[in-house]
Amino acid sequence: MKYTYTTATGIEEIEVDEQFNDLLTAMDKDQFNSDRKHGRHNSISLESCEYEGEWFKDKYDSICEVEFTIDLERAEASLTDLQQHCFTETKRNGKTQQEVAVEIGISRSTVQQAVDGAIAVLKKFFI
Repeated sequence: MKYTYTTATGIEEIEVDEQFNDLLTAMDKDQFNSDRKHGRHNSISLESCEYEGEWFKDKYDSICEVEFTIDLERAEASLTDLQQHCFTETKRNGKTQQEVAVEIGISRSTVQQAVDGAIAVLKKFFI
């Protein structure tokens, strides 16, 4: 029985017995399902990877990164100054809401409302 497979240099064919062919076919099916599952949950292409100490980046990933940055800047520009400050300090810089409240002289609940408002605005841009 002939088993056909693809290599980096092309398509190869080998003669195998039926039991080995069944095993190889099952392994191919498992690999296909694994690749399919991986592809549904990860948006980074396989061309964006490190190989022998060098980083290869897919052009599509670079374009998506630039578009995301532009969208993020546009989204952040739609926030009020208070929302921007509170969101940045709590979510990016890791400060507590109480620390931010003391720092700028407002109540913790006001900081919470500003952060919640910022999240609501940002969700509209990215969800």
